[in-house]
Amino acid sequence: MALQMKAVHLSYAVHVLGVAGAVMVLVWNISFRGGLAWSSDNKNLIFNVHPVLMLIGLVIMGGEAIISYKALPFKKAEKKLIHLILHAIALVLGIIGIYMAFKNHNESGIANLYSLHSWLGIGLISLYGIQWIYGFLVFFYPGGTADLRRESLPWHVLFGMFLYILVVANSALGFLEKLTFLENSGLDKYGSEAFLVNFTAIVAILYGTFVLLTALSRGPEEDNHSYSAI
Repeated sequence: MALQMKAVHLSYAVHVLGVAGAVMVLVWNISFRGGLAWSSDNKNLIFNVHPVLMLIGLVIMGGEAIISYKALPFKKAEKKLIHLILHAIALVLGIIGIYMAFKNHNESGIANLYSLHSWLGIGLISLYGIQWIYGFLVFFYPGGTADLRRESLPWHVLFGMFLYILVVANSALGFLEKLTFLENSGLDKYGSEAFLVNFTAIVAILYGTFVLLTALSRGPEEDNHSYSAI
């Protein structure tokens, strides 16, 4: 299925929503939650790094990587490299983000991997890594045969889309889980922080939606080599 809209036009909404989401999650964790820290006596500051890196990494950078083939007016080799690098950045930030959640739990005496959000998170980061490694080996270096690349591409795209949908969904689940904990600890359910968290999750969902729409739309006319929409 291919949408007749031009991908570059939809990509503008992706960029705007991405900036908005990054600003909102930073404002939440710096202004409302007290800041970010790699190490601190206040263990909450360590945890604050987790939602920041997960949203900016897997959701935003991952989304930019997905639309790079359709939204950028570059040659195939250049777009392939950008796609690879952005996904690598997303993966690294995601790994660090998950590490910070474990670090916070371990230093605070909180159990690990007890929620659906955490289970999905471990599974998704593992699959993200496998997807990146497979893409690197088959499509970049050393590169598979022409037949292998041709047969792998539709599945690589399909699995990547499916994985990204789950990443966005789990991000929203993480916002819900954290906000529920905060509200159970006395946070005003109708206060400014609660609204900010909910709207940040909504922006993340809208961002993911426009990423998928962009990926399913028409790429640059002069490019006959980018992947076809599903």
